[in-house]
Amino acid sequence: MTRIFKFLLTATLLCAAAPASAAEPAQIELSRLTAAPNPRLGLAFPGSDPTYYPYLAQAGIGVTRLSVSWSRVEPAPGKFDFSALDGRIAALQSLGIAPFLTFESDAGWGTDPETRKVRNARPSDPQLWRRFVSRVVERYDGDGRRDMPGLKGGVRYWQAANEWISDTNRSGGWAGSTEELLQFLRDSHDAVKLADPSALFVLGGLAAFNLDVLLVAESGRDIEVRQRWNAESETVLTRAEMRGPEIGAIIRDRVRPVLAQAPYDLADAHLYGPEARDAPRLALLRKLSGRPVLSSECGGPSLDYGGSYSPEAHFTAVLARNLGALAAGAEFCLWFRLGESEGATYGNARTALYSADARPKPGVFAYRLLSRLIAADTQIVRRGTEEFELRRGGAPAIRIGWGEAAAAVRLSAAREGAESFCLSQASTGLLHGDAASCPDGAPTLSGPGLLALLSPNPDPR
Repeated sequence: MTRIFKFLLTATLLCAAAPASAAEPAQIELSRLTAAPNPRLGLAFPGSDPTYYPYLAQAGIGVTRLSVSWSRVEPAPGKFDFSALDGRIAALQSLGIAPFLTFESDAGWGTDPETRKVRNARPSDPQLWRRFVSRVVERYDGDGRRDMPGLKGGVRYWQAANEWISDTNRSGGWAGSTEELLQFLRDSHDAVKLADPSALFVLGGLAAFNLDVLLVAESGRDIEVRQRWNAESETVLTRAEMRGPEIGAIIRDRVRPVLAQAPYDLADAHLYGPEARDAPRLALLRKLSGRPVLSSECGGPSLDYGGSYSPEAHFTAVLARNLGALAAGAEFCLWFRLGESEGATYGNARTALYSADARPKPGVFAYRLLSRLIAADTQIVRRGTEEFELRRGGAPAIRIGWGEAAAAVRLSAAREGAESFCLSQASTGLLHGDAASCPDGAPTLSGPGLLALLSPNPDPR
């Protein structure tokens, strides 16, 4: 987040659930719901100013991705400045939020000039890169030796080579050869493990565009693949191109060797565009990598495929993306950006949880809802394209659906005598017990004890 918010939100303890009467169905005001950080919900790129990190905790975010820039932490050889990174990590940990750290090899003094057109430039001296990575991990590993003062536990997730397939991606990329990329990943992985053998090393994420190309080229999916650069310009790949020799060579010579030969603990899929693709994307990545998966970037609604932003679409996108990723076996899905600002792609311009003037967007209310519904042992099961079941240990299951599935959720509640609520006003996060008060297809949830579960005070998880 690069723009300064004008004011901070404060959590309110006003009653969030209005009691039902014989004549008036119950309502739940998610805007007044307090939330505790949930380790199964996350966000990527909260901005560099920790002043605004309480917004994360207020939304129930429990994992947050930060960048570790070589040029900023080690601006000159052997001269380290951890002050900014220390402040960000300390702020997150003080709120109960776990950091997820992504390295960027962007030091001008330590990289080859011909590779600096991307964020992951090739280190000119691999030994200096390994020293940097180990020094950073050692500071935040929580082993009591050379730790950051005041560190509250070690950082678990470390990542390098974001979106490594492209040689022009300024958000990540790799401009060297595949063998050089593999060596860079070996150096990064080994340096992390040298400092903290228990740390998890995450391979840089695959962009959603690339994942969709793989679905067509490797799995034979018949889907449209596009990326819009602005209102007038976009890139659209034909099925012939995606199954042709040029893309085939990239898959053969870069994608498959890196996924098969690089050392890493988890594979990473960036999830944007149509939410229905997330499960096959994650399944394919799991198959090609042979590793567990997560998503260090996700978001919606996407403008790449002709969609548009609306309060209802933003709320629903948070539900669909998170529930879909968890149901597909991902550890979590880290939502793209805390506040709206410059720098996002056209398709992802409206994904942020807060507007530039600090107003919570509907996705914030969806996150507060999920933070209450999902516990550490909750199993997320997909029942259909737009319907999920949350199985909470020995407690009765909760069903959530939207679109055509909303009616099925209401019918299930009526049949079982369970409580049922639908999204009446997305812009304010109002859930209503009367279906007539909600738009057709509005997100709907059902299950026993929802009023108690969504009471004003945080659940004692």
